[in-house]
Amino acid sequence: MTSEIQCPLCGYYAVLERDGSEVYQINCPSCGEFNITQDCFDDLPAERKLQPQLMKVSAFIRSRAINKDPIPTLFIDDPGDHSEGYSIQQIIDQFPSITDRKWKALSNLKGLSKYFGDAVLIETKDYPVFYPEVNHEQPCLMMMKTLVGEGLVTGDAKFPTHLTVTVKGVSQLEAQASSTAPVVTLPAPKAPVIEEPTQVAVQPSKLEGLHPRVLEVAQKLFQDGHFRSAVLDTYVALDNDVQRKSRLTATGKALMDNAFSKNSPVLKLSDAPDAQLGAMLLFSGAIMGVRNVLAHDQKANPSEQEALELLHFASTLFRRLDQAVNVEAEKLMVEISQLSFKLDGKASYSNSAQIRKYLAPSREYVDSGLHRICFEKILMLIRSGYFNDQNAGIDLLLEWDETLLDHVTDDDHIELITYIYKAAGGSYPSNSAVDLIKGGFKPIARSLKLFQKHLLSSPELFHEILEKIWWKDAFFRSIATYADIEFLDAFLNKVVDREFVLNRSDLNNLSYELNHVGRTGIRELTDKIDKMNKES
Repeated sequence: MTSEIQCPLCGYYAVLERDGSEVYQINCPSCGEFNITQDCFDDLPAERKLQPQLMKVSAFIRSRAINKDPIPTLFIDDPGDHSEGYSIQQIIDQFPSITDRKWKALSNLKGLSKYFGDAVLIETKDYPVFYPEVNHEQPCLMMMKTLVGEGLVTGDAKFPTHLTVTVKGVSQLEAQASSTAPVVTLPAPKAPVIEEPTQVAVQPSKLEGLHPRVLEVAQKLFQDGHFRSAVLDTYVALDNDVQRKSRLTATGKALMDNAFSKNSPVLKLSDAPDAQLGAMLLFSGAIMGVRNVLAHDQKANPSEQEALELLHFASTLFRRLDQAVNVEAEKLMVEISQLSFKLDGKASYSNSAQIRKYLAPSREYVDSGLHRICFEKILMLIRSGYFNDQNAGIDLLLEWDETLLDHVTDDDHIELITYIYKAAGGSYPSNSAVDLIKGGFKPIARSLKLFQKHLLSSPELFHEILEKIWWKDAFFRSIATYADIEFLDAFLNKVVDREFVLNRSDLNNLSYELNHVGRTGIRELTDKIDKMNKES
């Protein structure tokens, strides 16, 4: 049985699988894949002393996932002789020094690189890649700055960002791998001693530098010596990707001729007719001369060198496909970008209708630019100061499936939740915003999680968000009443520890709402904040 949960380690939404045994399988976008015993899963939330250190466990698991090591099983107590079993405390106790963490973070970035020179996308879900001691942005940024400052990677130290491991970075990892160092082990361990994989000097891959799609399809087949399958599967993938991007039902030569047509292209690569014709001939020739031959002639078995050359040709075609523009999607983007709204609360129906007519056709295209511009127009309505416009924007957002939010940035997610909270305040709150908050933001849970992590990451960002929301009393009422306990507990602890300093009015509002609601599980924190309020 499969269900969606919040990861017990990092709090991200993850997929949990139960097969009837006492061990659960969890696949988390931040930590990676791991197993956890039922006892550990059930008891971990109550282990308050472990909670601040669980990012160390996330880092350990994510590193193993990146390095394709055996999937670990987490125990709350001694795992005994369980294969690949580790106790939570054991992992925490063996967390590496800052120097070792630098090399492990660099190794992780190299492991995430699809090829040498790859610009690896780093988002807030990737905190564990940098081996932070706590679930905060700052130690990750410090590690980024260290790696960039030492010339081991290039890129900006921020979230989101793209980081590229340099020649110096690869060389340093190889030097680290060739040096020997003693392994520190636990005294008389019953469970396996945690040993991070020794870095092996990297041999240049013959497929290095090819398009990521080629590597995804062909790399393992090629390395295993299955040259015919590596090439055939790659060219089949090319056919599928052209079909998907063009939305044409044809396949093979007919697909390529129609998609890249000289006179009426669906996928445009150039305004010059001859260049467009050349693209059509390249794609059609690839299908006829490579895919069809390998698919129908069992005697066609390319050598390693021949396969390598054909994969390089496929890589060129995939890059051309990346550059191709679907002319219909391009038309939609132009039309949507020209939409303008009168945000006075009186034209919400017509504003909504303008966007709605583009939602269905836009949904048909696999185009991040198109989806993002739709989101931006919807967000304009939500940011209006009038509840009618806000209702219209939120209702439009919920009409679309989650694919719309797959193509927006983390900052977009955070801004969306910020303005939904703002829309729920004031004398005339948005009913749609209030309903979404009461329901725990379930249709846009990923956006909420990013917002919560951003808000908790630093006092400066917390106060910045609070100023944007503006209606602070309504915000405190909303989180006191409807926020998940995990977030509320983390937030209130920061207030109690005076990491988040509230002025007298805000502290009084928060204390009142907490006492008024009387949520179970936070009574002790409520009492502490009540005491702080009385003493202020």
